[in-house]
Amino acid sequence: MHVSGFGTESRSGSCCPVRVRAPARKDFSQNRDDRSPMPATLTHVVAAVLRDPSGRVLLSQRLPGQHLAGLWEFPGGKIEPDEDAVAALRRELEEELGIEAGACRPLVSLRHDYPEKKIRLSVFEVHGWRGEVRGREGQALRWAAPAELERLDMPAADRPLLRLLTLDGYYAISPSPAALGAEAFIEAWQACLEAGYRLLRLRPAPGERVADQLIDRIDALSRSHGARWIASGELARCYGWPAHGLHLDSRQLMTLDERPLPEESLLIASCHDLEEIRIAAALGVDLVTLSPVQATSSHPGAAPLGWADFERLVGYSPLPVLALGGVGPDDWVRARALGAFGVAGIRAFGWR
Repeated sequence: MHVSGFGTESRSGSCCPVRVRAPARKDFSQNRDDRSPMPATLTHVVAAVLRDPSGRVLLSQRLPGQHLAGLWEFPGGKIEPDEDAVAALRRELEEELGIEAGACRPLVSLRHDYPEKKIRLSVFEVHGWRGEVRGREGQALRWAAPAELERLDMPAADRPLLRLLTLDGYYAISPSPAALGAEAFIEAWQACLEAGYRLLRLRPAPGERVADQLIDRIDALSRSHGARWIASGELARCYGWPAHGLHLDSRQLMTLDERPLPEESLLIASCHDLEEIRIAAALGVDLVTLSPVQATSSHPGAAPLGWADFERLVGYSPLPVLALGGVGPDDWVRARALGAFGVAGIRAFGWR
């Protein structure tokens, strides 16, 4: 979608059209959440992200005779009936690796349905440990840089985690550049970067054409801060931009029938219910925003989910979820505790 990256269009405007299908004419308002309890056959498992001083993560190879034998996974295991997730993780790491885990902080929770079993995977970042890591059950271990993981044979449930290892769960969304003016917009974009946000979405107004010169400045500024920026809006205009990824609105999500950019680029989608999340998963989306969590002035007519229904939907999601709508950076800890990967927003992230 980029001049030399994820695009099929040059800035001159010629492009190869993305294959689309007619939008599904379905009323999703009746499917805002799934209030049925988790199925009795659901297995709740925990996994750990352990990093060495160079930033590599630890992987363990599943033993012969086990489900998914031979695949590389994040270490962990099943939660016993009398355990909470953190207690189970500490026990598994001691049994499998011979270490005493330090602080265990939530990263994300995901649901995955294998043909033979359904699992809920709760992943934690482990900040320090005592003891020497070793395969106490005879399993092979390896340390791998995040960039190497895509080439390894890993369980399908673990694959959505790979994109998260270099992200922090904060997603700053811009207002329309035209609403601020070019110079004020660049100043605001820079202020967002200087505040520490490293994933930013350029969100033009419908029909707005963003000047190439402004795109170049956004790109240069973002890269100088080690940040990634995400294009959004009309796809034919986005394809010529040197962005790190693409954000699909719910209308675009419903009309595409294949992933519109290469695997190495980040694909995010706006979702409002479980049905849209599942469609995003089928399309190969990497992350979704789920909104509105709470009432917002920008969408006064939209019924908010509330935190309880947000948590319920996250519990069924096969993709990492970012909370959006009436939330801000201060809600990051709460969102993570509910199984989400993080938070997204406009005003609360410094934009006006």
